[in-house]
Parts: sequence; structure tokens; C-alpha cells
Amino acid sequence: MLGVFKKTAATYVARIEPFGIEITIPKGQRLLSSALTQGVKWPHRCKVGSCGTCKTLVLSGEIKPQINFGYVLDAEEIEQGYILACQSTLKSDVHVSIPPRTKKLKGKI
Repeated sequence: MLGVFKKTAATYVARIEPFGIEITIPKGQRLLSSALTQGVKWPHRCKVGSCGTCKTLVLSGEIKPQINFGYVLDAEEIEQGYILACQSTLKSDVHVSIPPRTKKLKGKI
């Protein structure tokens, strides 16, 4: 009947690389917050979408951005599928990859 009574998932599964783990994310909860609560060592700083430290590549699945990622990520990163985990809720099960972090050398070119 027009999908009015369509049942939606109460939780989603996030598969996280390079850890090779799966966690359950309650519907409406942000990816980073839920992962941290479950003990995942996810790089982060601000948790409000302004620093970009939690930048993550979506390999499969759908997310719902809670802010415009264009304030932190450049157009090329967004086109490649990068998101901010701290400002993303899930719309489906997802497979994501946290990119390796490189240390910036102060005063070096």
C-alpha cells in the first residue's frame, strides 16, 4: 500500500577498514559517535565537522550527511566518496575505509 507501512531497519552494520571489524549503528546515530562508544580507535578531534580528522571513504552503502561536507572537504574528495564520520548517519549498511594519517612536518616544504 504505497510503502506507507514500510518497515525500516532499527540498526545498520558498518564494516570498518583497515580494522576489518563490523559494528552495529542504531538508526539516527552518527557513525563516529557510535564507533567511539564501541571502542573503535577512530581518528578525530572536534566531533562537529570542522577539522576533517574523521574523514572516511565510503566503499559501499549510503549515508545521510548532517552538514555540507564542502566546508571541510574539497570537491575532489567528495566526488571520490569521502565523508565526515562525525556528521554522518547511515541510510543502509556501509563499508568504509579510514585513510592512513600522515604527519605534517612544521616548517618543511
